[in-house]
Amino acid sequence: MKKVIPATIAMFFCAAILLNSCAVSKNSVISQQPEVTNPGKSPTACFVQLNDGSIQHYSSLKLVTGVLTTPHLVADNKVIINTKNIMAYQDDQQYAVSPKILTTTKNSLVAADALPGFAVKVLSGKVNVYCRKYYNGANAVDEYFLQNGNEGYIIAYSKDVLKSMLKDDTKALEFFNGKTKISPRSKKMLATVEFYNNNQLLTKN
Repeated sequence: MKKVIPATIAMFFCAAILLNSCAVSKNSVISQQPEVTNPGKSPTACFVQLNDGSIQHYSSLKLVTGVLTTPHLVADNKVIINTKNIMAYQDDQQYAVSPKILTTTKNSLVAADALPGFAVKVLSGKVNVYCRKYYNGANAVDEYFLQNGNEGYIIAYSKDVLKSMLKDDTKALEFFNGKTKISPRSKKMLATVEFYNNNQLLTKN
């Protein structure tokens, strides 16, 4: 009996140490995901969130692009803000996030609707949808990302990712898995998210 008790205690301490190390590892992974200020459905004044997390508010933000111009933002018609310093920004029309926080292996230098590589929020709600453009070798095409709420990771779209986010809504899942003919496939994804967010089917033109 005297030999069993110390062995049991030793096993208990080993288990505690392993659990603690797993928790530390998990927290370190989470902390690597930058936090961005997400306005959800209520975008207010223009702002820029810098890499250090600080937020600078402005009266106006303008995207500047050109053949011989490095894409950048101009705030209040005078303050130049370089792309490399920006984590996210909100202008008078849209909210966009940096490629630094997107889970994707594709590189994008396209600066059409937003800064190059940035993804613009196109749907807001329980599930947010972001879209950015990238070259597929011949054309600029859309790449979609999903976010579960305003605090979740912004993950590259796939059927499995969307299904996991819809798991609490049988009707939305049935619509997405059904034979409804909506093309291209991205439109069906957008329609499904709208259905999930608003509890009614809306179609995108």
